[in-house]
Amino acid sequence: MNGMQLYLDSYRAFLSVRNGRFGVRLASGEERHFAVREVSAILMTKGMGATTDALLLAVEHDIPVLLIDAETHAPQGILYSGKPGNTALVRRRQLTFSRSAEGLRWVANLLADKLLAQMRLLANMAERSDVPLAFVSGLAEGVRVLERIERRFRRWKPSERHRNWGEAEFGRVCEAFRGQEGTASRVYFSQLGVLLSEVTELTSRQKRPAYEPFNALLNYLYGMLYTSVLLALLKSGIDPYIGVLHADQYGGAPTLSYDFIEPYRPWADEVALRLMLSREIRDDGDDFEWDSTGYGYRLSRQGRGKAIEAMLAYMDEVCPYQGRMLRRSTQVDVAAQALAALLKRD
Repeated sequence: MNGMQLYLDSYRAFLSVRNGRFGVRLASGEERHFAVREVSAILMTKGMGATTDALLLAVEHDIPVLLIDAETHAPQGILYSGKPGNTALVRRRQLTFSRSAEGLRWVANLLADKLLAQMRLLANMAERSDVPLAFVSGLAEGVRVLERIERRFRRWKPSERHRNWGEAEFGRVCEAFRGQEGTASRVYFSQLGVLLSEVTELTSRQKRPAYEPFNALLNYLYGMLYTSVLLALLKSGIDPYIGVLHADQYGGAPTLSYDFIEPYRPWADEVALRLMLSREIRDDGDDFEWDSTGYGYRLSRQGRGKAIEAMLAYMDEVCPYQGRMLRRSTQVDVAAQALAALLKRD
C-alpha cells in the first residue's frame, strides 16, 4: 500500500466508480479519476457521499476507508476488508500479548523512545537564535526529570509476581506507567510553554476542548498521526482495537493506535513549533476559530491547509532510522511490521 491517500473534505464531494477507477466529483461539478493501484487509503469527512460500488471496490482491493473528523483529522470509523491470512494468527496472539508482561515491556520501550525524542527536540529548539533566554537557562532541570523517567521505562522488567498476574496487578502497573508518563508530560509541556512565550500562550496540554490555539494545532497534527498509525497497523495485519496500556481507558476506541503513536508524538510537536515560531500560523490571525459550542479553539480551513501541508512534507522527509535512510512515513510502516513479526514469534 504505497500509493496516495484520497482525502475528501470538500462539502458534498462524491466518490463513485468510473470504468473500474475511483471517481471523485466536487460540488462544483469538477471530476477526477484515480486508478485503483494509485490509492492506498480513502479518507472522508462529514458531508461527503459515496456509492456502495466505490466502497466495495475499496474492500476488494484491501484499501481502507476511514471516516475522519474534519476538525481534528482523527479517525472516527473504518471500513476495511479484514481478510484472513496472517491477520487471524496475529490477532489471536494480540489478545495474549495485550495482557502480558511482554506487552507492557513493549509499551515501556515506546514511552522511553518518546521521552528521548522529546529531549532531542528540546535540545534542537535551544539552538535556535529566536528562543527566549529563559527557555535555554531552564532547560537542564527539565531534561534531568525526563532523563530519570526515561531510564525507569527503559529498565522496567517484570518481576516474578508479574509472570502469572491477574487483572488487578496488571492494572497497577499500567497506572504506574501512566503516572510517570503524566509527570514527564507536564515537565515537557512546561518547557514548550516557555519556548512559545513570545508568540503564543501554552499553559498546559489540552485535548478537547482546547482553550489555547497551540493545543488546537497539536490536536489536529496528532489526528493526522493517528491516521498514519492506524493505516500502518492495518497494513501489517494488526488489530488496532486490541491495545495494551490504553485499553482500559478508552474502551471501544482503536487503543493500540494510542499505544503505538507515542514515539511519534514529538514529530507533530516539532511541526507545530516550527509553524508557530516562524509565525506561518498565528494565533491572532485567520488560522484559528473559536467554537462557542464547547470545543474551544480549532483550526480554520486556512489553518488546516497550512497544517496538512507542513505535516505531509515532514512525514516525507528522509532521515536515519535503524541504520537506514527512510522517509518518516515509511518508518511508521516498518515499526508496525516489526510488531507483527514479534506477535507471530510468540
